[in-house]
Amino acid sequence: MTQWEILGIEPTDDLSAIKKAYSRQLKNHHPEDDPEGYQNLREAYDSITKMVKQQKRAEKEAAFATTDEAEMEMDIPEEAITEDEEYVPATSLFPDHIGSLHEPLSDVALLLDQVEALYVDFEARLDEGRWMDLLDQDVLWNMELQQRLSEEMLFFIWHHCLLPKRIWLLLENQFGWQQMLKEGNHSLDEEDAEHFYRFYERRIGYFPALRYDWTISEEMDHEAFFHALESAYDEWFKGDFEASEAHAKTALSLFDRHPDVHKLLGQLHLHQGRVKHALPHLVEVTKLDPDDLDAQLSWARALYEDGAYEESAAVLAYLIELEPENTDFLNLYGKVLFKQKNLVEARRVFKKVKHIDPIGDSEVLVYLANIHRIMRNDPGKFDSTTKDIESELYLYSPSKKFAVFLWSQFRWGMIFSCIFLFVSWHQLGKLAEEIHMNRVGFTLVTIFSMGSEYRQPISTIIWTIIWTAILLLSLRKIVKRWNRVRRSLVG
Repeated sequence: MTQWEILGIEPTDDLSAIKKAYSRQLKNHHPEDDPEGYQNLREAYDSITKMVKQQKRAEKEAAFATTDEAEMEMDIPEEAITEDEEYVPATSLFPDHIGSLHEPLSDVALLLDQVEALYVDFEARLDEGRWMDLLDQDVLWNMELQQRLSEEMLFFIWHHCLLPKRIWLLLENQFGWQQMLKEGNHSLDEEDAEHFYRFYERRIGYFPALRYDWTISEEMDHEAFFHALESAYDEWFKGDFEASEAHAKTALSLFDRHPDVHKLLGQLHLHQGRVKHALPHLVEVTKLDPDDLDAQLSWARALYEDGAYEESAAVLAYLIELEPENTDFLNLYGKVLFKQKNLVEARRVFKKVKHIDPIGDSEVLVYLANIHRIMRNDPGKFDSTTKDIESELYLYSPSKKFAVFLWSQFRWGMIFSCIFLFVSWHQLGKLAEEIHMNRVGFTLVTIFSMGSEYRQPISTIIWTIIWTAILLLSLRKIVKRWNRVRRSLVG
């Protein structure tokens, strides 16, 4: 079967027709369902595209050379040229483009050839500097070509998509494809555009930054390996864990020393409750890349679920030493301590999590409630007297609670509030005396007349607002503290 037969079209030099044929055939040879058919299709498309581009470039160069020869043979009258003038042809076969004499669309073809050459070289493909140099060319600033170039680049990257996340973000910053696809500002097929939009959102969004650099010096099939690995993560995010595991195992068979493969397999096994299968992969990640704290957290979680609480606590203690306020580390550490019956330390850790993230994981509150229940019902588990535990949990009699409540009011905030209330109330009294009213009636009249046609003096409105605002805020704080003591919440 010839390359044209693989694409399903007759031989042509129309690149647009070739690309449309490739897109049609791609639906029949999806890389995940028919990898061999996809590989043949890809090779046919790349080969034909390269051949057509070379043919068109040769034709243009031949036409340009013919034009030069014709101009050199023209008879130019000597009197038409002075000593200070330089002869310029009246017309040119090619329109001007950024000071060049070649056709503008050839700039697009030239840039795409450079992109293709950069992509083919695996090590160069990972070099952000090389991409920045390529995207800094003058053709990218030509307003007439921007839309055409953007779509050509998008089409190429769609079918040559094995790139590190930093390169995806660089391309998004340059072309703004996300907004373009979202608004439908393109000439792509609607179904294809929607498919690529979902794929593209993952790549610049929550898709992990895979370690492409890890394999630079390795003798291996980079394309097949990263295609399998990225497909595994794609299926993971779609929720098809069986397909994800199959792709991950394919990647593992191609190269078994990459941390991202072991990390994904470990998380897949852990997610499906196969802790014994997850542990070897997660241990392998920590050996390959000890700086991967996320993998170490997964390892600690696997140890916790396997009942190896001491080993899990050791890993988490190391992680917390590196990031003392990471709530994921602290939360799991608290659970491990709870399982180890170290309730005092577990309570301290959970309280720290609650302090760092007051509206975070509700599971923290559940653990704290369980610990407090044990503290009430079984004080012997704590190295404290019953009186100390009652004091710590506010387990007081009603009279004692009220005394604690009164004592809690002696704070700087409440003292200043009382001072401002007194000063504003005194000012309202002076204003009320001027019109022979009592303060309460004067204040109520002022509040209810705001916004009506009756105009109050500015000073009256300001002092009324100050007094009312401070009173309401103070009452709110008092009620909140009383409820806190009354319900015996932990301080």
